[in-house]
Amino acid sequence: MYSKIALGNVKKSLRDFSIYFLTLAVGVALFYAFNSITQQSMVLKLTEDARSIVQLLSKTITGVSILLAVILGFLVVYANQFLIRRRKKEFGMYQILGMTKRNVSKIMIIETLIVGFLALVVGLVAGIFMSQFMLFATAHMFNATIESFTFVFSTTSLVQTVLYFAVMFVVALIFNVFTVSRYKLIDLLNADKVFQTVKVKNLTVSVLVFIASLGLIAWSYVMLKHNGMRTLDIEFAGATVLVSIGTALFFFSISGFLLRFLQTRKNFYFKGLHSFILRQFNARINTAWVSISLVCAMLFVAICGLGSGFSLVNAINSEMSVFRTYDMSASIRPNQKNELEPHNAETVDYTTTLQKIDPEWNQVIKKAIQADTYYVMDDTTTPSFTYHAIDEVGGKKLADYYGAYVSEDLKDISNRDITVMRASQYNQLRVASGLDPIDFGTNGYMVWTLDNSVAQYWKDSLAQNPNLTIQGTTYHAVGETVDKGQTQGGPLLQPGMGIMVLADQSFPKSVVSAGSYVVGTYNTTDDKEESKFREQIKKYFDDGELVGSDSDSYELILTTTTAQYLSNYAGLSAIVTYLALYIGLILFIACSAILALQQLSEASDNARAYQVLAELGAEKGLASRALFTQIGVYFLFPLLVSMAHATCAMSLMVNIIKTVGNFDVSQSIGGVVAIVIALYGGYFLVTYFAARSIIFRSSRKMQ
Repeated sequence: MYSKIALGNVKKSLRDFSIYFLTLAVGVALFYAFNSITQQSMVLKLTEDARSIVQLLSKTITGVSILLAVILGFLVVYANQFLIRRRKKEFGMYQILGMTKRNVSKIMIIETLIVGFLALVVGLVAGIFMSQFMLFATAHMFNATIESFTFVFSTTSLVQTVLYFAVMFVVALIFNVFTVSRYKLIDLLNADKVFQTVKVKNLTVSVLVFIASLGLIAWSYVMLKHNGMRTLDIEFAGATVLVSIGTALFFFSISGFLLRFLQTRKNFYFKGLHSFILRQFNARINTAWVSISLVCAMLFVAICGLGSGFSLVNAINSEMSVFRTYDMSASIRPNQKNELEPHNAETVDYTTTLQKIDPEWNQVIKKAIQADTYYVMDDTTTPSFTYHAIDEVGGKKLADYYGAYVSEDLKDISNRDITVMRASQYNQLRVASGLDPIDFGTNGYMVWTLDNSVAQYWKDSLAQNPNLTIQGTTYHAVGETVDKGQTQGGPLLQPGMGIMVLADQSFPKSVVSAGSYVVGTYNTTDDKEESKFREQIKKYFDDGELVGSDSDSYELILTTTTAQYLSNYAGLSAIVTYLALYIGLILFIACSAILALQQLSEASDNARAYQVLAELGAEKGLASRALFTQIGVYFLFPLLVSMAHATCAMSLMVNIIKTVGNFDVSQSIGGVVAIVIALYGGYFLVTYFAARSIIFRSSRKMQ
């Protein structure tokens, strides 16, 4: 009997359960899809490095899932409280008909299990299909191939998802039984006659608090910009506290401020149902400003997570192309027996050295290029060519080009040596990169860098005076003066702070080695060549780090393959992408559902107010637009405030991300906007139509 009643109630109240069902189903789909990544990778042709990264990603997502499960658990409890509030009178009627509170609780438990089971089934089906699409995304990120499509099903992910949501429902059921048991019969029967007490704030005080809230938020922005998000110090903590207090006060006072401000605009205030909408908004936000503030905070985290995550991925992917020209790289630190005493730039043929260490070298490596870098010194081992010389030419320091984000390492860069290399070796790298060699003449120079800020620093500085004097020789700029990442040097040779390329004929006489590099390509493009050389690295180069003895020309040789670096970059890109999407989507769903449930709960209370509107002659279309505006403003305000906070934070994150590589911020913004429209906008529309149905069902004159 109880099952039949519960099933009938679910069928009868489909509109009331719509938001609840939608949230559970989407949550289940996301939990399953993201937790099935390990199983997805099993059908992909991945390297060992990629598989280890996938395992790390899977463990990270499992840990994050626990936190997100707690958030969704609170949401499930919150949603159940809404459903109970909507049906108080119904529960009272059950008790009048002879049911005990225990029997009423049984009906609720069965209803919850029915909705939960259906949401679980629908969510799992959606999650299984979503995971198939994620399989292709994972393959793309790791540059893996899918030889034939295989339908992937993860039993582990299924068990995890069912377990998480089973715990959520058990907790929700306990809360439901406790909530129903503490209500008196008279309270249940009079539920539709009892309204939440609304304390009307003093409008003058609201205006003053609103102005103060804007001041606190603005002050926090200034503090955060000064901090630059470099470190989590007292200034950063202060900015966080101020923006939190300012946001709470903003929502505490916004309704009163808007009411007072728009009342002075009589043409607007008395037009249509504007006065009714404002009064409704004022009443609702007065009782929900705390929860709206929390929603705003979660939206801020979601927007920043998605925006910065996508931007970082774009930056990482843009830098991966720098490594693709060569198959292997070696970084050699020469053996400095004379404690870095200045000497002539005598080139040691490290390619021959590597061939002696690895007798099988020529079996795999077709061509190798060596690049030697140096520091210019005087006769007393004191650097004679530092960034300070460039600072004097341009009038600005390199640290100035990083805005608020200046690492401790960059603050003292003016006293650091500038690295130089020979034009002949640089041109070999250019030709290998598919570029034409540059004619440096007898005393030409060019700056080679991969960093955006460094490139701009050199361009601005050298624009003032393109001629530089080093050890009495005047050098003239050639070409475009700055080579921003066009020439590729492989994973280990990355001229971040800039390498100055000087003509061979006038190369400084007194230098000290800063390090040498050897890059090479395999004999064939067969994947077996990669495996062979990886085996050689383990066998002859001590798994990539070979330490030399006193009699060797080298002190340390670091050897790696480009595939290893690309795999690491792809793994980092995948981790950032999936975590940003996972956390961002769950938080957006949670925020949207909270606002939706609040509006649906208030729609039940507002039915009588709209009934009065109908009795006063308001048309259905006018009332519908009023409801649309009321719900729209309720959804829009926390989104706008969170976007303002995110804009401030993201403007600083941009400076940090720029240190990684190039990126197009419009791409990340586009992704966030798409998610906001799809999820947040979708919940808004579902809420509007559900609330409209609740209100207009209660008002015969508007049907």
